[in-house]
Amino acid sequence: MARKVDAGGESRIDLDDREAWAKLDPAGMMGFAAGYPDQVKEAAQIGRAFEPPKEFANPRLVVLSGMGGSAVAGDFLARLCEGRSSVPILVNRGYEIPEYVGPDTLFIASSHSGNTEETLAATGAALKREARILCITTGGKLREVAQEHKGRRMALLEIPQTEPPMPPRAALGYSLIPLVRVLETLGVYPGAGRQLGEAIPLLEHLRDRLQPDIPTGDNAAKQLARELYGRLPWVQGTVGIMGAAAYRWRTQFNENSKMLAYSSEYPEMSHNEVIGWERGERWRDILSVIILRCSGDHWRVRARVDITRSKFLKPKAPVHVVEAEGQSPLAQLLWTVYYGDMVSLYLAFLNEVDPASIDSINALKSDLAKLQAPVE
Repeated sequence: MARKVDAGGESRIDLDDREAWAKLDPAGMMGFAAGYPDQVKEAAQIGRAFEPPKEFANPRLVVLSGMGGSAVAGDFLARLCEGRSSVPILVNRGYEIPEYVGPDTLFIASSHSGNTEETLAATGAALKREARILCITTGGKLREVAQEHKGRRMALLEIPQTEPPMPPRAALGYSLIPLVRVLETLGVYPGAGRQLGEAIPLLEHLRDRLQPDIPTGDNAAKQLARELYGRLPWVQGTVGIMGAAAYRWRTQFNENSKMLAYSSEYPEMSHNEVIGWERGERWRDILSVIILRCSGDHWRVRARVDITRSKFLKPKAPVHVVEAEGQSPLAQLLWTVYYGDMVSLYLAFLNEVDPASIDSINALKSDLAKLQAPVE
């Protein structure tokens, strides 16, 4: 196996040698990533073809309930719409739902597998509150619930399950883009179709720049992965869509690269986290900072990033800045997320791990399945 010395230490994997890392990817995660622009296209068609019940119109509140990769779609929708819609979008992660969920709420139950126990419990609670419920899933128990209660106040938006099965985190296009189109139809996300029209060719162009056949010298994702190898990534995003993207980068490092990672957001971190960097030299050989920002950032936020980077971060850790390409918020968000996904996969290969495996999550679920509910 080819050997390669990286900035964070030594990895046995040469990212330009496909044979060196292909055996680490039996589930084809890199193939899923290469197909991401096409997934977004297909998902947009699914969203266009779906006709929400007329009773779903004019919600006063949208709540997306989900976990893991399925919930990230809600994070993105909330940030994309907060400056464009009078309807608030909130994300619910857990078994219970907020008290304010009621008949005027559009409740989106999002579970890729359809068997996420937290989401199923939350959907049952939303049914009792007589919320308008949209289930988005590939199947499972959630699909059964949607079909059983299908009617004026419940609808099913079915997304495809691939063969081989695609992990939820690799199916972000399917969990997000149909909802983008549905919310546009309902008047919650105006201009979504135009933004999607910009995003798709942008993603195709990024794929051409970051795919495995592009050598490291010309491949920014491979270069960043090599810089991060052997270090702990700290992803900082600017408030809004880049803050949501920073969380996605963090969780992709967790699941794909099998490593701890952290995320935070400007300007909030300027009021707390920045103090912690006063002693950051202790972690100089451990941490690497990635700053995500975009052209839509408030000028004061950009100033905070520049000051924090030069005064507090650079003396303590390597800092990498990723500036989103594109004009519209949706295009910039999807571009940044795709970039991070590719970095996390290359980093997984440098770490010599299977990016698809989730052994710890499965072990946790297995232990939970053995528990009996407490007697009240």
